[in-house]
Amino acid sequence: MSVTYKAIDPDSGIRWCVRMVFIGDQYGLNHCLTYGDREYDQDKHDDPLIEFYDMDSGAAAIMRNTGDKTEAYLAEEYGQFVSRYYYSTLKMRDPLGEGGALTDWSERGLCLDGGVDRWSVSSEFMVDAMAAINKEMEERKELQHDYA
Repeated sequence: MSVTYKAIDPDSGIRWCVRMVFIGDQYGLNHCLTYGDREYDQDKHDDPLIEFYDMDSGAAAIMRNTGDKTEAYLAEEYGQFVSRYYYSTLKMRDPLGEGGALTDWSERGLCLDGGVDRWSVSSEFMVDAMAAINKEMEERKELQHDYA
């Protein structure tokens, strides 16, 4: 089951929804895809997708009032989809390199889409969001360990 973290970026004042998508969860346009169904996703049990949604965008407001019930619900619950990353990409400074240094989000924020000025999140927002994400990942590891 997906997990969300919702907060206001203190720098921009924009409400964001950060959604963790685990194997078996729905995602994509109107949640028409299932994470893990595609062959290259099947080894990603420890690497959920992390999605960013702008809850204050004009498009989200329009989608909330559409005749499509699925689109309206998703816009109300999450907002307008902006960007998606693997957890490992956000966690590790160089996920493909050696050394495995963790990303220090206290040093910088994250540009989610270079084409839209408002779609960047601050360092403070990323520190808090990653703390919530990491806590969820630790709780899931503990739960898996308890059932092993």
